Amino acid sequence: MRPRLKGKVLFVFSDPGGAKPCLSLIAEDGISDVLVISDRSYSFYGDFGVPVSFPDATPLDIINDFKPEVIFTGTSYTSDLELCFISLAKQLGIPCISFVDHWTSIAKRFLMKDGEFCFPDFIWVIDQRAKEIAIKDGIDSSLVIISGNPYHQWLSKWLPKVEKNQYLEKISSDIEFKKIVVFAPDPLSNINGKSTYGFDELTATSKFMELLEQRKEEIEDWAILIKMHPNQQIEGLKKITENYSFVFLVESTIDVNETIFFADIVVGFFSSFLIEAQIMGKPVVRFIGPDTITDPFEELNVGIKAGGDTLITEILKYV
Repeated sequence: MRPRLKGKVLFVFSDPGGAKPCLSLIAEDGISDVLVISDRSYSFYGDFGVPVSFPDATPLDIINDFKPEVIFTGTSYTSDLELCFISLAKQLGIPCISFVDHWTSIAKRFLMKDGEFCFPDFIWVIDQRAKEIAIKDGIDSSLVIISGNPYHQWLSKWLPKVEKNQYLEKISSDIEFKKIVVFAPDPLSNINGKSTYGFDELTATSKFMELLEQRKEEIEDWAILIKMHPNQQIEGLKKITENYSFVFLVESTIDVNETIFFADIVVGFFSSFLIEAQIMGKPVVRFIGPDTITDPFEELNVGIKAGGDTLITEILKYV
């Protein structure tokens, strides 16, 4: 059981996987004396009613000015913002906690540019499996606390502020009466996905398009909405999908939760997006082929696994 946060808390995050739990914690623990900073802006910030700052000041100046009693961070692989604050917290003797929102690369999230690890005082993880992975990664068990994901509790109560037709109009005026299949590929090419997992989002998307084309008569009433991860290099996906009139790349400004809520089904690999879809009661199909080397969701009850031969058939069961 995680302890409740109290006192003056400085929250620091970059990637959305850390941002959402941090913002959820503020509401769940009733923390009022907070400063929240990030180096990236997301459309979902407004859902939480918590101001997020993008200061020009140095991390040290921010700490000295706010004088936090606790520093709480997310973790990212596209930014060193959190690591900078973790390092300063250790130097200044300020208690520091970091939240890890997934089961992958737990220790590597704390690897500094100089090759040294910089762990906070405590690392909150989502479940027992994540704790075991963290310990296997070499993190001392005394640092690891199972906290669950605070964002999931918040998400279970979430409802959209727009109607479905209003949401779809943001994407295209031609899909109001289509079956909405949301495809949420992880940006695996950023982390050498072919070697680690046996595929990446580019090879999988190409295969998905090929499978859809083979059964185009059965999917005439489908619209495929590709919800890209914020860390996705979009040009590759654009090139793969540009000749398919039924495929729409969802802009980053479009609300993630609305995209899930108004979907008929969600398809992906092993993104937290799929867990969030399941929390919202959406059917989930995971595109996991026979050549997959590693599956981080292997022991989790998330969606139905389908390879190339069965993917479209599984989706058809729900749309």
